[in-house]
Amino acid sequence: MARYTGPKWRKSRRYGADLWGNPKSMRRAYPPGPRSLRRRKISDRGQQLIEKQKVRFAYGLMEKQFRKVYERAAQRPGVTGDNMMQMLEERLDNVVYRMGFATTRPQARQLVTHGLIAVEGKKLDIASARVRLGQEISFSARGERSEYHAVLKEQIGSRDVPGWLEIDREQLKGRMLQLAGPGDWEPHFVPSAVVEYYSR
Repeated sequence: MARYTGPKWRKSRRYGADLWGNPKSMRRAYPPGPRSLRRRKISDRGQQLIEKQKVRFAYGLMEKQFRKVYERAAQRPGVTGDNMMQMLEERLDNVVYRMGFATTRPQARQLVTHGLIAVEGKKLDIASARVRLGQEISFSARGERSEYHAVLKEQIGSRDVPGWLEIDREQLKGRMLQLAGPGDWEPHFVPSAVVEYYSR
């Protein structure tokens, strides 16, 4: 299945959660389509699918990629659902988003793929690259020359950064101090339901 490129707000309304970091997407609290249609009761399996799709769309993964993340998480010791979310949070595009360098994950992915982000001083344009503890995330030479870099310096002061990350707002650099844990990702994600979906 190819990456979804259709109307993003439609997906947020379909799954009943803001998946793109834009609260406006939930201005209408009902799913897309005619409001007069009677909504069928959702089975347990259907609800698990919804929870899986919510996480997959939010992090911008294709089904095959997402399945591999789950399988690797299942091989790690500990709670599989938490392992899976931790691995998703370690993705370079997500860390760029969490640091406030971008307002949404799709924007963060674009910054990475366009070569504007550097890891340990070296340009890295692979959005799925894993960020390790202590690695420095900054803008590449090309990124520092961009107009976006200048605009971000003025805006980043008002953006919140989670405690598992450290950021220098003046230099626009940051690093991962510790691994993300339960409570560090969006509360509307239900990792246990994703695990139940794949384990059946």
